[in-house]
Amino acid sequence: MGYESTESQKPGILMNELRAVLDSIYSGIIAVDINGKITYINETAKKFMVCGEEIIGRDVNELIPLSRIKDVLHSAKPQYGVKLQIGDRTVLTNRTPIIINRQITGAVSSFLDITDLELVSHQIHSVQELNSELSALIDSSADGLVISDGQGCIIRMNKAYRLMLGIPLDENFTGLPVTELVTRGYLSELVTSKVLQTLNSATMIQEIKGREILFTGTPVFNTKGKVVRVIANIRDLTELNSLRRSLHRFSQEMDNYRSELSRLKIKALEDGFIFNSPEIRKVVELSIRVARVDTNVLITGESGVGKEIITRMIREASNRSTGPFIKINCGALSPSLIESELFGYEEGAFTGAAKKGKPGIFELALKGTLFLDEVGELPLDLQVKLLRVIQEKEITRLGGTQSISVDVRLITATNRNLEQMVKEGTFRQDLFYRLNVVNIYVPPLRERVIDIPILVEYFMRKFSKKYNLNRKISPEIMQAFTEHDWPGNIRELENTIERMVILSPDEGIDPSLFKGNGSKETTADPPRLLKDALAETEKKMILQAYHLTQSTRKAASMLGINQSTVVRKLKLYGKETLVMPRSITD
Repeated sequence: MGYESTESQKPGILMNELRAVLDSIYSGIIAVDINGKITYINETAKKFMVCGEEIIGRDVNELIPLSRIKDVLHSAKPQYGVKLQIGDRTVLTNRTPIIINRQITGAVSSFLDITDLELVSHQIHSVQELNSELSALIDSSADGLVISDGQGCIIRMNKAYRLMLGIPLDENFTGLPVTELVTRGYLSELVTSKVLQTLNSATMIQEIKGREILFTGTPVFNTKGKVVRVIANIRDLTELNSLRRSLHRFSQEMDNYRSELSRLKIKALEDGFIFNSPEIRKVVELSIRVARVDTNVLITGESGVGKEIITRMIREASNRSTGPFIKINCGALSPSLIESELFGYEEGAFTGAAKKGKPGIFELALKGTLFLDEVGELPLDLQVKLLRVIQEKEITRLGGTQSISVDVRLITATNRNLEQMVKEGTFRQDLFYRLNVVNIYVPPLRERVIDIPILVEYFMRKFSKKYNLNRKISPEIMQAFTEHDWPGNIRELENTIERMVILSPDEGIDPSLFKGNGSKETTADPPRLLKDALAETEKKMILQAYHLTQSTRKAASMLGINQSTVVRKLKLYGKETLVMPRSITD
């Protein structure tokens, strides 16, 4: 049933309808009379005020002090788009005077809450700033970048991408399918297509105009797991790969040079340290192995066994091979002199001292190797000072007060029994432990008779060439050499052969020249047949080689003969010969 109103009802109905409309809009509305008293306020405006139900009739400035609605009552001029802060909310207000019959009867103010819009505006501004920064980063990147949407249409392409592929700067691809790059001949294959097909990152390498280009594609997913962007990155690997290949070749060449240099240096040392015995082979292997570790080494053995050669071998195989090598014989200098040689001295330290002082060998051997030979001859007071240098890595010159840092590889050697000296109180135990971190024992020549023949051959060639003489050694003398104890070891053997080469009147070595060296009187024995002497020497060498290796194959290899020969000879010598003392001279 419809609703009809009479003429008397219309004003009331219209007023109610107007209030309903005003209460339903998003804007707040406040009306005041000529005195600024509130005559109307809609529901939206009430939400901004916490003042109970009694609002009508109250002064507007009590409820909204900064409303400035009274300004238009006085000026009769409307105000539009004025921002106003009400509590924590930001509103946009319009203020208009109500004029009836040219008289101001009141004013009305409408205001819109723009707090959320302000926040969104700020966020949009932040996004715009971020987008600007991102654009700058993309354009300044040395890598080529092309960004596509989830359908494979190009959104953005930076300058580096165009330069690498030869795309003119004025050729537009925005909004076009990425496949257009293939259609126009810039690419033969697309990493973006692979990403969209597999929904995973993809990588490929293409050769473009003779250059190696790496393509990498990465998908970007939204919260629903759908691909919304694909970022394709390209990088020119031509220069990098060329540098990498050059570096690899250079590294290989350097490794080869180092290996060859080390091999040649060590071989040169080994050439002066002739050996065939497994005992010395172990000494050499240990020396080269310990050379790689920058630690103290104590070399022990009798005089003349070759301790200095072992020291030089360690130095050449170490990372200090290019540094200085300084040797001092602790037994050849007086205690006062050796102290100044080791640690140096300052001006006026003693009578006759140089005016500017003198650095000691610890300073001179900086970054290198210092070899203290016959270290067992050091006096106890100098042992204390040497211990301090090892522990603190610094020295103080004679007559000086300033400590000087030192960085040397210390190798010591002795022909004395330091352990026995420690027991006797003539050598400090703590210094012995510091020096003896790694001990290398070089056995005497009498314990490795198998080395004598090749040493004899080496020295014969050396001195025959040196003195331009053609000398040959007989089996009888070779046998005499193998039977001799050689208390002076290799040094004695070398000196003996040099003397015999020089003094022998003809091509053959005179056996009588070997008398008086502590050898057995071999020349006093009745002459023997050559074949007997050769057989005896052969037997001695085969038994020695088998005893050392405990293997017919290894013994044959050591002697340079067939294994079958060693087996046959051992059977000929009999089983009792297979068990023999360590040294065949015992």
